[in-house]
Amino acid sequence: MDIVFLGPPCEAFADGARGSPTRQLAQALRRRGHPVLLLEQALSGSSWLEGEPARAPYLDVADLHARFRSRVRRADLVLVDADVPRGAEVGRWAQDTARGLTVCWDRDTPRTLRHARSREDAARMTPELLAGYPLLLCSSGGPVPERLEREWGVARARVFPPGVPQEHFAPRAREPRWDLGHLGPSSAERRTLLGRLLLDAARDWPEGRFVLAGGMSVVDAAWPANVTRQAAPPSREHPDFHAAQRFTLALSRAEHTPGPHLFEAAACGAALVCEPWPGLEDLFSLGEEVLVARTAKDVLLYLREMPEADRLQLGARARERVLAEHTVDQRALALERYADEAVRGASVGAPVRDTDPLERSLS
Repeated sequence: MDIVFLGPPCEAFADGARGSPTRQLAQALRRRGHPVLLLEQALSGSSWLEGEPARAPYLDVADLHARFRSRVRRADLVLVDADVPRGAEVGRWAQDTARGLTVCWDRDTPRTLRHARSREDAARMTPELLAGYPLLLCSSGGPVPERLEREWGVARARVFPPGVPQEHFAPRAREPRWDLGHLGPSSAERRTLLGRLLLDAARDWPEGRFVLAGGMSVVDAAWPANVTRQAAPPSREHPDFHAAQRFTLALSRAEHTPGPHLFEAAACGAALVCEPWPGLEDLFSLGEEVLVARTAKDVLLYLREMPEADRLQLGARARERVLAEHTVDQRALALERYADEAVRGASVGAPVRDTDPLERSLS
């Protein structure tokens, strides 16, 4: 396929060295032989990395139209990242210009639906724009894809969380510093889960060692003294961060949506403790590849009583599952299938349901 991606600037992500998930997916598709042009809005200090797909900067939609209209028009597939600056304007331009398949990749579908419903972020997404994409790649499983099709008018919604660039995430050999740790951004829902599963466990086990990194590591006098708080490490240091924990607490982003570091931590061989959410049991074998905890008591049972050999086997099995089903290269394969499905479905006037393992896993 001749492919054009409209992606967010690399600087929109903390890890400029490895780039956005859109860049990673573009690289994987290029490895499979597809010509890929990645268009990103120019920002001061933007960097181009050696060995990545062809990239070109643009200033605004007028610049896109003036310099890239013919390229987008003849492409077989045009993918618009939902986090592209002024996504609604760029998305409408892509839909109006492209003759091939237009696709939206939305990595935070709960946020998109919330904002689209209230129209509080019309510069990013609107209900009309959502319905204008023949294929929507969304972050959430469960009932969400069907709701997008039934209630929002999306022709085809498929589950498509970012895959793991496996060359960057692997187990590290080091002595653990903490018994349990968590890495992730802040939200009201996550603070509640964190309080119940990590902070309460720390209070009930003063001898334990805990670490919290990311947006929720703000200083709070009420937090236990045995919880280390720090800024989120850069992506290249995540494997070492996970290796420094005996167990890793991986919280979901929202209902039916994997957290941003779930697959990454599993690829690093982390022994994962998760709160139960619909679809987790299809991503991993509960008790065999990840542990489920509803209370601090559950967490402490694992931390204090699981034999070390069992803990290591738990992480190894989770890593095997991720490498088998959730790498960036496998996402490239899935996009090929979903695009073919959308084109074939449009030609015969009826959708064809995919039986891809990723679709089943998050449904």
